[in-house]
Amino acid sequence: MVLDASSWTTANDFYDSFFLAVGAPDWHGRNLDALNDSIATGDINQIEVPYRIVIENLSQAEPEARTATGRIIELIHQLEAEGCPVAVIVREP
Repeated sequence: MVLDASSWTTANDFYDSFFLAVGAPDWHGRNLDALNDSIATGDINQIEVPYRIVIENLSQAEPEARTATGRIIELIHQLEAEGCPVAVIVREP
């Protein structure tokens, strides 16, 4: 899945993009614990792992969004290292 970060201003913008891409329910939490649960445990989103998240244009996002997305990227790398079939790539033009 490809997420375009060029217009992101807050962490919520990542969650909005990701939730739309995976078909997350309206009640999905917007924090690292909830994100961990929905990716690693599953049975929450319409689209489950395996998948690769490609974040484009992160350098164009506002600082708050870049910082929050950095924490999310760290979480996804941790999940991948633990054997969860998920990956994240940041791609700049």
